[in-house]
Amino acid sequence: MAIEKDIAALVEEVREFCDRHGIAESTFGRHAVNDGKLVSRIASGSWIEEETSRRMHDFMARVERGEIVLRGRPRRKKSDSNAEKMAELISRESSVRTPGSFAFHEQRQRFHIFANTTNESWVVADRVSSELADISPGRDGFRLLYTPMDNGIILTRTLRALHALHPEVPVLVAMKGRGLEDLRNTMGRLVDRLAEHPLSAFAMTNMYLREAVDLTKRSDDSPEDVVWRDVALSGIRTYDFQRQVADLYGELGREWLIHQGANSQPVYAVPSVVTVYRADRANALKHILPKPGDENLRYNYALLNHPYLHSHTMTFRLDHVLRPVFDRLANGGRMTVIQGLGQDPAHEIISRLWPDQAPMISRYDVIRELRKALAGEEFSVSGLTDTHALFRFDMHTLPVIEGQNLGTQSLSAAFNNAVYFAQVREELAQEAIHEGQKYLEVTENVLREHGGLWFVNEAFSVTRKAA
Repeated sequence: MAIEKDIAALVEEVREFCDRHGIAESTFGRHAVNDGKLVSRIASGSWIEEETSRRMHDFMARVERGEIVLRGRPRRKKSDSNAEKMAELISRESSVRTPGSFAFHEQRQRFHIFANTTNESWVVADRVSSELADISPGRDGFRLLYTPMDNGIILTRTLRALHALHPEVPVLVAMKGRGLEDLRNTMGRLVDRLAEHPLSAFAMTNMYLREAVDLTKRSDDSPEDVVWRDVALSGIRTYDFQRQVADLYGELGREWLIHQGANSQPVYAVPSVVTVYRADRANALKHILPKPGDENLRYNYALLNHPYLHSHTMTFRLDHVLRPVFDRLANGGRMTVIQGLGQDPAHEIISRLWPDQAPMISRYDVIRELRKALAGEEFSVSGLTDTHALFRFDMHTLPVIEGQNLGTQSLSAAFNNAVYFAQVREELAQEAIHEGQKYLEVTENVLREHGGLWFVNEAFSVTRKAA
């Protein structure tokens, strides 16, 4: 037993020596006793002569005294090596993240399910694309304001239509996002637009909408000054642009961090503006690129897709969203607002689970108050009739309802989409899930009654009349 303990101690001593001097165990064996398999053999239980043990100790002592110089390098423990490797991997474009960020009204994960299982993005983009044909660009280009970024699908489809309408016109797109996730998802799609329409420029910001309209900080929520990045991309291929944009995310991850503010609303950590365009079109775009404190920034079109929560007051809607955007419209410029109607199977699921949910504010109420706020301005409003204002979209990943049993995953996804669209507070949704199967039963009953799950939006537009 004593001999076994001595051998085990010797193996441990040799391994520590090899780690310290950066050599392999086989290298040690060859140098010490001309046997590259020595350490592995004795580690597995083989017996050795006392002379072999003496030679091993003598070799280590001579190295420590400097009589023998080994050409090795410091070796890392496997656990340390793995940790460092994971740190390297996580710095890649797809893994850069903002740990601890507060998700917008605590439902960011629900948004991803909603966006990938419904066709709202397509329906909204196609509707907006038809509007763009009625809007003329300014003499020096077309300026578009879009909020929120979300995943970039609506914006990309809209820009395809705009670029087809005006292939030779400089286009500036100003976008308001909520965090790095919005920015990355959107830019990952928009790089294709730079290849097809070289005279495009994008200005992305995480500031509040009332600040994003002219890219000027006004809030005291963050003590930081605006960080302004001007990025001119070299090359002509989408892949060229993709690689350069990816390099931005590491630094932007720190700037686009989101904190939870009052009333659970998101607050940016550092106000940020990023402008992106092609370097080979810099001269042709310099007149349309925004600058800090640009008083002349005016938009030909603004798309506000669910720009406020159902719970937001009318004062908030007017002062923080609608009026600031209208004030930045060019002559003949149009602002389109999209919001949920509240008369669809999704809201029926919610009303059956929570009958005391407050009624939604209709577009008529918003338009009436907006008219008062814009008294003295020259403008026109469209979307007063349901024929032009209302449009439907569907959850398109559901199986055929009739004659089939709906699985738990399908029902859970349908419930998630209803919760997201109706903007139910997350704590209520979690309580329903933890209380049992009622939320799934209610969801299935509504789906069967209506033959699926669909949603209804309403839209209205305000156009500033040309002087």
